[in-house]
Amino acid sequence: MPKLKLIYFKMRALAEAPQMIMHYAGIKYSYIMAWDFYKKPWIEAKGSVPFNQLPVLVIDDKTHVSQSGSIVRYVAKLASIVPDNEILAAEVDAVFETTQEMFFPLNPTINFAVGEDYKKKQTALLESLSGTLSNFERILKGSSGTYFFGSNPYYCDFGAYHHISLAQMLDETLLDDYPNIEFLMHGIETIPGVIDYLKNRPRLVGVGTEPKLIIDGVSRKTGVIKD
Repeated sequence: MPKLKLIYFKMRALAEAPQMIMHYAGIKYSYIMAWDFYKKPWIEAKGSVPFNQLPVLVIDDKTHVSQSGSIVRYVAKLASIVPDNEILAAEVDAVFETTQEMFFPLNPTINFAVGEDYKKKQTALLESLSGTLSNFERILKGSSGTYFFGSNPYYCDFGAYHHISLAQMLDETLLDDYPNIEFLMHGIETIPGVIDYLKNRPRLVGVGTEPKLIIDGVSRKTGVIKD
């Protein structure tokens, strides 16, 4: 198994799905804040980072893989949750790509928006999410198991879990009309390994007012700056 380092920030966003996958498969990795890995503030390091953005997965201290989707697909292969069948693999990837489209403005809103700005984005997001959730519900209804494509999760299921769990912070009743999505969420939350990750990861608090992560018992403001 390669040596893996996941480089990111103080936020609950694009590093979540790969971490859940690695915990699911028992893959060891290190999570390192950008300023600790690059030994300088992010604003100074950004120009030397592929595509000027994070997360980045460092493999064996040599190869730096950018783009969250590429990182997820790479660790998904290590975790053996990519279908061998090419047609099924394409269907799984289609669902995953749809979950990626949920990133903006959902993730930034949950991690950073406050006050009236948060309320406006919250209203707009709740209106826009219904179409995506309805599509997910329909696909899951036709599944033979808990997940999008049967009884075993693929990487698309972890991508969906992350974004939908953030969306639930906008409205805790969000999934009341989507029982199959609720079933999927429960399925992910009860996977050995993933249970421990979700229990022990930094807790996100103050959404909409003063977003912070509780890291090792210390409350830290979300963002890309060391505090």
